[in-house]
Amino acid sequence: MKLTRILTPMAIAVAAAVSAEPVLAGPSGYAAPIPSAPPAVYEAGTVMLRIGASYVDLDDDSGKWRYDRDLQPFFDGLRYDLDGETTWNFSVGFMPIDHMSVELGYIGKAEHDLDLTGLDATFVQDFGVSKIRAGSIDRRSATLMFNWFPVCKESWVQPYVGIGAHYTDYDSVRFRTAANDYLAEVAGAIGPAKLYLEDDWGWAGQIGIDIMLGRESNWLVNAAVQYLDSDVQTDLHYQAPNFYFSPTTVINAARTDIELDSWVYNLGIGYRF
Repeated sequence: MKLTRILTPMAIAVAAAVSAEPVLAGPSGYAAPIPSAPPAVYEAGTVMLRIGASYVDLDDDSGKWRYDRDLQPFFDGLRYDLDGETTWNFSVGFMPIDHMSVELGYIGKAEHDLDLTGLDATFVQDFGVSKIRAGSIDRRSATLMFNWFPVCKESWVQPYVGIGAHYTDYDSVRFRTAANDYLAEVAGAIGPAKLYLEDDWGWAGQIGIDIMLGRESNWLVNAAVQYLDSDVQTDLHYQAPNFYFSPTTVINAARTDIELDSWVYNLGIGYRF
């Protein structure tokens, strides 16, 4: 009797388990698969290409030419104004590990119109102008960024922050007729003047976001803001009469530093591999 009391509940339990197995396993008789996690969007080995438009806005769009007052007193008070410019950009990034990427970027040619203000009072009175368009400062920038993507790698919205360096190439500026006339009036210049700008290395930073066009899509929309630190040395060269060995001429040079720190606003599309 005791054995029957023990075996009977066990038999009932085994029978219940056997009869319940097909229900748990499904019609086919196999166990239902465990739902899988969403596929990774950005992970180690991912490559992303981006292309789009950029607006380059100078942090300080005006300033004073700091020429030597003893050597060039006629430049005292002379200032400059620079305009922002729209251009294009391209970048390629690679993720060696999850959440981190190395990015090479290029910002195309931007032409910042250069105006001279703070003109000599006598010139303003005689010619009735207070500003002169001297030319444009043309620049191109290459960047190297190390970016951190803080959200999970399965997210189709990927914000990032980065820091790195830039190299900016500046073209020389040939002064226009009006600016040459001003130099002839206040400095006795002869012929055209030219402003030389040294190329510059500096640090760079950015914050941006990649948004996939659907979880299964490789296409994305990108928006980013970059900051490029750039202090540039300039040399203004112009011909002037040589009073000691007339009628020969000499090249006068006026040197100063100007800050061309820039905010770069990027908007474009991309593709991930």
